Order: sequence, then C-alpha cells, then structure tokens
Amino acid sequence: MGDETGLILGLLAAVVWGSQDVLVAFAGRRVGGVVSALGIVGTSCCIIVALAAVQGVAPPSEPAVLAASMAAGAISAFGFACFYTALRLGPVSVASPTVAVYGGLGALLAVVFLGESLGPAQATGVVAATLGIALVAVTVAPGESRPRFTGPGVPFALAALVAWSVSTVVLTTAIREVGWLSAAVAQRPTNVLVLVAMLAVIRWRGARQEDLPPLAPEPEPVIDIAAAAADGRGARISRSLSAHPYRILVVGGTFESIGFVAFAYGLQIAPAWLVALASSLGPMVTIAAGVVLFGERPRRVQWAGIGLVFAGIALVAVG
Repeated sequence: MGDETGLILGLLAAVVWGSQDVLVAFAGRRVGGVVSALGIVGTSCCIIVALAAVQGVAPPSEPAVLAASMAAGAISAFGFACFYTALRLGPVSVASPTVAVYGGLGALLAVVFLGESLGPAQATGVVAATLGIALVAVTVAPGESRPRFTGPGVPFALAALVAWSVSTVVLTTAIREVGWLSAAVAQRPTNVLVLVAMLAVIRWRGARQEDLPPLAPEPEPVIDIAAAAADGRGARISRSLSAHPYRILVVGGTFESIGFVAFAYGLQIAPAWLVALASSLGPMVTIAAGVVLFGERPRRVQWAGIGLVFAGIALVAVG
C-alpha cells in the first residue's frame, strides 16, 4: 500500500510544483531568482512551522538527525536559488524539464546510499522516464543537425538538479528517523536562513537584479511558457501575472507547501526513488500550460520524451 500511496503523493507534488513553476516564471522576471526563492520558501516555511506548532511537533532532538535535516535545508536552498534563476533566465519549458532529471538521479542515489532496490520493470521505467524528461528539454534549431539545450537558464538548472537530488537523499534519512514534519521544522527555516544570507551577499557585493523585458520570448523556444503571444489570451494572462510578482510568490509558496507535504510524507512511507521520480514530472504541467494557454506546440522530440515519461511511469506502477 505504501508504494501506491507514495506514487500518488509524488504525482500530486509534481502537479502542484509544475503549476507553481508557471506562476513563478512571471514573478522571477520582475524580482530576480534569489528573491523569488526567498518569497516561495519563506511563505512555505511559515505554513510548515505553523502546522508543526498546531500539532505540537518539535525539531529533531538527536544531534545527528537535526544536522541531517539542516544540511538538507542548506543544500536544497542552493537548489531553489539556482532553479528560480533558471526560470527567470528561461526558457521555462527548457529549464524546468532539465531540473526534473533530479528524479532519475535521486532514484540512483537512493539505490546506492539508502540500500533501496528496483525490480526489472521498475528499473526500466526509471530509465525510460528519466530519458523522456531529458528529451523534453532538447531542441534542434533550424539548420543544425545536433540537438542542444536552449537558453541561458540551463547551467543554473543543472546545478539545481544535482542539489535537489542530494538533498532528497539526505532529507530521507532524517524523515525516516523522526517523521516528515519534525525534519521539515528544521529543514525549512534553514532554507530561509541560507537564502537570506545569499541575498545579503549579493547585495553587499553590489549585484543588482536587472529588470528583464516583459516576458520576451527566447530565440527558438521549445515551449516557453513565458513567451506569451503579442495579443490574445496569452498576452492578457502575461500582463495580469507580471503586474503582481509578490502576490504570485505568496500563492506559489502555498503551492510549494502543498507539494512539499505530499513529497515529504511520501518519503516517509514509500521508497525514496519512487517518490523522487514521480515528483519530477512537473514539466508535464508546464508543457500543458504552454499548449492550452499560449497555443505553443512541442516538437517531435518533445512528444517522444512525453511518451517515454508516461510509459516509464506505467512500468513503475505495474512493477
């Protein structure tokens, strides 16, 4: 029962986080990546701490577990800063799927460091889904024969996927000792403290987040959710969302909290590799939003990637 529930919770986290990515893509272009991360995680921290207070849950008392929770918070805070910077630089539909490969890397790390095991069908599903997620981020520009990642946000996305893969394994060790909420009470405030320190260093060094053009499309985007059309429904949504960045961050932080609760509880009751893989499917929401809201169309390689993702999840569920 735990595996089925873990799969559902991971998919719930993916849907919520994918929706959040769509919102934060607009806010990040106005306030910058680190401020976006701090707004999202700060809101989530308030919600998690309030939930713990209501239930009478305290941070871990054992030093080793407390250290693991805080280490997961510090590592994931770096991932948050990199990820929201990647969303700001775009294209969103490339940066988001690139980060989503953390599900496959997290699954591998769970097998190596947590002693988890995969059956043949599950292993095949993990490989297929990971490859599919990667293909969603690939484009072949006109006149070129080789596929490539598109967009200046990709290096930051790669850094985020490594950070989140490692933090997932570290957080899992703490959750399985004291429960997800106790570990989260130590992890989330650490997120905030590290992001505040990063923002202070950026401002101390005189760095300034330049205001980007209002959601301008990237060259040859795969499916850039931030590349709204010049008129029509996409432009109206673009203008509305980009006008209220801080409200968006509060809403996004609420979404992030819902996803985190589902993700953390899933880690407590199901294999970490399963929850990590399922939770990494958020880019499917980003792609759907691009198609429905802005009339964007994936290329053939992206459709192939989407097909592999669903085939991989089906194999994991059957296995």
